[in-house]
Amino acid sequence: MAYSNTPRKIAGGTSIFMDSLRIVAALVVFLGHGYAQWFTTVGYDYNGVDWGHMAVVIFFALSGYVIAYSTTANNRGLLQYTQARLSRLYSVLVPTLLITALIEIVVKFSDPALLAHYTRGVSWPRYIISGLFLNEVWFLSASPPINGPLWSLSYEFWYYVIFGLFFFRVKGWKGLLLPLIACLVAGPKILLMMPIWLLGNCAYRFKSPIKSHAVSWLLIAVLMGVAVALFCLLPGYPLHLGKAPLFFAGQFITDFIIGIFIASAIWMLPQYENKDIKKPSPVVNFIRKFADLTFPLYVLHDPMLVLVRSIWKTRLFDGTQFTIAMLIVFTATMVIGFIMEENRKHWTSFFKKVLQKGKTLSLAKANT
Repeated sequence: MAYSNTPRKIAGGTSIFMDSLRIVAALVVFLGHGYAQWFTTVGYDYNGVDWGHMAVVIFFALSGYVIAYSTTANNRGLLQYTQARLSRLYSVLVPTLLITALIEIVVKFSDPALLAHYTRGVSWPRYIISGLFLNEVWFLSASPPINGPLWSLSYEFWYYVIFGLFFFRVKGWKGLLLPLIACLVAGPKILLMMPIWLLGNCAYRFKSPIKSHAVSWLLIAVLMGVAVALFCLLPGYPLHLGKAPLFFAGQFITDFIIGIFIASAIWMLPQYENKDIKKPSPVVNFIRKFADLTFPLYVLHDPMLVLVRSIWKTRLFDGTQFTIAMLIVFTATMVIGFIMEENRKHWTSFFKKVLQKGKTLSLAKANT
């Protein structure tokens, strides 16, 4: 195994696989939460096999891989890194929080009993905390009550911060001070899951030992199969998911074991040369655009499912109602997600202006 200073290309089958993996993971979360709404009487049960949680483990490994790619193949410095990460997150988070808050108000009047199932005291502080990505620091678990999936965005944010501060650090011990402070703010829960993200990062940075594309794809299939099997067979260790004090990091040891196989699978992704890279076909472009829309699907589906249930009186174990509701929510999130993607350039421009102004002020202060 050798570290590679040459940027690996995410193209061809590698690109299709990664986009498809994102799509499957997001749909697993969506279907799992929908199933819990219509086909259980106790809501989401974290004591069973939570396929949605495995999907998040996949997201973390993929995120680490993609960030390694962006900081290796397209490294334009800390300012641009910060701008890209903030614009990506806030272009989705701010509309999501506004939509979630609006849905909570509607549900409060349309089905107060349903909302009471989710609420735990006053809700509005959770929106502020989540908007600052502080909803999962230390032993908090404070996402808006009808939008639990937002927990993972807080984890992602702090991985971006810690990695960015370390990757772009100045030389010497002082360069380690800021990433250390970020770790102290994030707290143990987030750090316990970070090795999975780092495994994905390393999967990009180290050369795959396999030269044959056919062998690579075979090993990828085997490794992903082992990851799925282990998720089914291994008990959650050391704690159950959703339980205080670690909440969604409760089974971090089990998650790390599974993460090893997922990261190993993406490590095996074939390397493509420039001569092998062709113009993407319409099918590949469709998969890529659909994969981009899985982020809005992930963060919006839960409150929208609750909204449908509050307006259309839920008939538990009714497959027809479940199917129609899922199609309605899926279509709505795709439309909203498309609007979010179109508006992302405005967020990029906003953070570019803010960060440039901050840099100018810092330089002016340093010169006085």
